[in-house]
Amino acid sequence: MNQELPSYPSLASFDEISIWKKALHSRSFVIGAVLALVILIAGITSVFWTPYAIDVLDVSKRLKPMSSEFWFGTDQYGRDIFSMLMVGARTSIIVALIAVGIGMLIGVPLGLLAAAQKGFLEELVMRTNDLIFAFPSLLSAVLITSIFGPGTINAVIAIGIFNIPVFARVARGGALSLSGREFLLAARLSGKSSFLITLEHVIPNIANLLIVQATIQLSLAILSEAGLSYLGLGTQPPMASWGRMLYEAQTMVAFAPQLALYPGFAIIFSVLGFNLLGDGLRDLLDPKMRRRVA
Repeated sequence: MNQELPSYPSLASFDEISIWKKALHSRSFVIGAVLALVILIAGITSVFWTPYAIDVLDVSKRLKPMSSEFWFGTDQYGRDIFSMLMVGARTSIIVALIAVGIGMLIGVPLGLLAAAQKGFLEELVMRTNDLIFAFPSLLSAVLITSIFGPGTINAVIAIGIFNIPVFARVARGGALSLSGREFLLAARLSGKSSFLITLEHVIPNIANLLIVQATIQLSLAILSEAGLSYLGLGTQPPMASWGRMLYEAQTMVAFAPQLALYPGFAIIFSVLGFNLLGDGLRDLLDPKMRRRVA
């Protein structure tokens, strides 16, 4: 039975001009986008250039104040703080992107599979998710990195594992909310397989949910990476990390508080930026929220 499928709303069908106009009037989106863009530019730039090498120690230049030579001063080892913040941004971005990517690549298919296949498979997926959620994300990451050893790769895996059930729940919930829609019924009547229906109709309609959730998970991944590095279980020297900078600054806070303030503010602004960006995207991409923004 060949039947023309009715049109349905998706990410691609939104009025792009209208969305961008509303985006410029969304305070959350604008502030979040600016903060996230600054972090991204700093991280990308550090791949090609930093004012000073971060793996070179020069005790003769330790604890230098802010100046035209050292924009944010130097730490107790004579390293340029601004350069370390740039490299720390790169570390946070790479860890967050890969960890969230792991969560999406594994979690979304599992969630869609659980929504499509009722019964034992759905129960298995969701109860496994509940088991992972039973432990706080940072505690789970600490446990994994403690077992397999410290390092950036293990930190990425640990953070990525916790992201899997998050995206599985979002994908399953979004797919179930569409199960009774007319365009899915028409697709089934046309003889399309469950795989094609999911690929062509379900995923485009839950893309908005996944994008917003991914943005929020990026902020949590950055915070988790900083926490693991602070505990000595994440990024290891000589690579810079904001959490590692906080750890090294804790003995110097009494007479050099700027050593802790700079990485602390970097973590705060990055987490705040991606959270606000996620809130702004939700307001713009969710039809109900778009009416309120308008």
